[in-house]
Amino acid sequence: MDSISGQIRLDSPAGSTAENCSVTAPIVCRLDNIVLALRGNLRLIDRRIATEADAHCVIEAFKASGKGMLADLRGHFALMAWQPTENRALIAVDRMGIERLAWGHENGILALGTSAGDVARRLFATRELDPQALFGFMLSHMIPAPMTVFRGVRKLPPATAVEFQGGNVTEFRYWTPNFDRPSSIDLAGLRESVLPALSRAIELNMPDAETGSFLSGGLDSSTVTGLLAQVNSESANAFSMGFGVAEFDEMEFADSASQHFGCRHYKYEVTADDIVAAIPKIAATYDEPFGNSSAVPTYYCARLAKEHGISHLLAGDGGDEIFGGNERYVRHRVFEIYSKIPAAVRGSIIEPIASRLDPETSPFPLRKFSSYVRQARIPLPERFESWNLIYREGPEKVFGREFLANVDTQAPLHSMTEVWQACPSDDLLDRMLWYDWKFTLADNDIRKVSTMSELAGVRVSYPMLEEEFVDLSIRIPSGEKISGHELRTFFKSAVRDFLPDKIISKQKHGFGLPFGQWLKTHEALQSLVYGSLESLRARGVFDERFLERVAAEHRGGHASYYGYAIWDLVMLEQWFQHHSEP
Repeated sequence: MDSISGQIRLDSPAGSTAENCSVTAPIVCRLDNIVLALRGNLRLIDRRIATEADAHCVIEAFKASGKGMLADLRGHFALMAWQPTENRALIAVDRMGIERLAWGHENGILALGTSAGDVARRLFATRELDPQALFGFMLSHMIPAPMTVFRGVRKLPPATAVEFQGGNVTEFRYWTPNFDRPSSIDLAGLRESVLPALSRAIELNMPDAETGSFLSGGLDSSTVTGLLAQVNSESANAFSMGFGVAEFDEMEFADSASQHFGCRHYKYEVTADDIVAAIPKIAATYDEPFGNSSAVPTYYCARLAKEHGISHLLAGDGGDEIFGGNERYVRHRVFEIYSKIPAAVRGSIIEPIASRLDPETSPFPLRKFSSYVRQARIPLPERFESWNLIYREGPEKVFGREFLANVDTQAPLHSMTEVWQACPSDDLLDRMLWYDWKFTLADNDIRKVSTMSELAGVRVSYPMLEEEFVDLSIRIPSGEKISGHELRTFFKSAVRDFLPDKIISKQKHGFGLPFGQWLKTHEALQSLVYGSLESLRARGVFDERFLERVAAEHRGGHASYYGYAIWDLVMLEQWFQHHSEP
């Protein structure tokens, strides 16, 4: 897949030409001594930027209003505009962070690229790893922006730009959603506009005969697949993964959707052998350690599509994060009720009682009460991590002493809190969705799907993250998105006559992987995993007792829970092995 990678001098003398810029990208052009490098599917208001000639209007907008032009950009993009005569450069990524861009500057040189590793190579003789980023990876299963695994290299969060002017470097957010809603809202009209708006979003991504869809059988992928079938009625292709393990497999729902919409349905069942083959390949592909295990089925699904002549896939990612589909949205609303109880009552009655109850041995109702109080007392967003093994164990029991000496263990929580507090709404659901746009979508799910699709040789689009559709979702009040304990209430009502009933009423599965279960019995997987853990012991990052304990707990305890931690550890070691310096 095409990428951006290059470097420019920020202190170039007047009269510099485009030849001074070594950036390469799908579109690179020069007009009036301004160089533009662009990757993605960009629109300037309603004009699609598909050629160098089209890109000239972006340069004109930059000449006219500088960074102000960002307000008029639509679609997904990573771009750089460079004006050497004015000693000025601007870099940016799209609102939802679909495209990626890493950057760094040193001694008057700006290096940028879609790969953080490429940027580090251009700037530094030796790429130095950042312990803080490695610590963040183990807590978050990925490295959240703006950090990268390499010292001196940053990546742009969603809706963010950096302006270089003279010797000044300014990073800023150029778009913030408006969560203000009028007191009177035409809910029926909004409901009727959902499918037409999503259909327009699909059309903006230019589906053709070589376009198919990821189809998990959930609400979002089924809706996108159905609308694609209306556009490509003679060549609607859908691709699904199964695992042969009931609690992870949604194939019956994918079958139901494909039959309902008359799609050609291609299916593949991922095995433990596939995981063994995929782990080294996936670790080598990511420019940073990445721990989302569903990268494996995503890769095999994209590869299946490629094998059947598909060059473009539509993904349903984003629906949960704009319409309220994650189970924790309901769970944390229940926890927030606790904060409404007067502080005097909480401190003098409830908390003393809860503290005296044993969370392991007390009778069930009292144990549940004690657990509720303990979790409710943890403020958001820290409470999101309260299930996390690293959080529960404590850093001193997980990492080596020398490694921890170079790490601020509170920094990840500080970064999470900054994002949480930056939300321009006091509504709890708005805040949780805003938070997930950054950490769940841009830092995690989009990186997973985009990188695995690129590995398979397929480009991917996210129609649910197009501006018009996201803006529509913002207009819907929180109380309509989730009703009581029912997730996605508004969206379900909007697609009720479009999707099969069994998909509307199904329980949420996700796109998980039975890695923890298979690790208990599959010899080749055990060899790869335990060999990786043994190699990791020598790197000094982790306390050896932790590595031994997590493997032992997995063998004798909860396979899925400890499987998450083991997967992250293995992917980290495999990344080390495939990205070591010569």
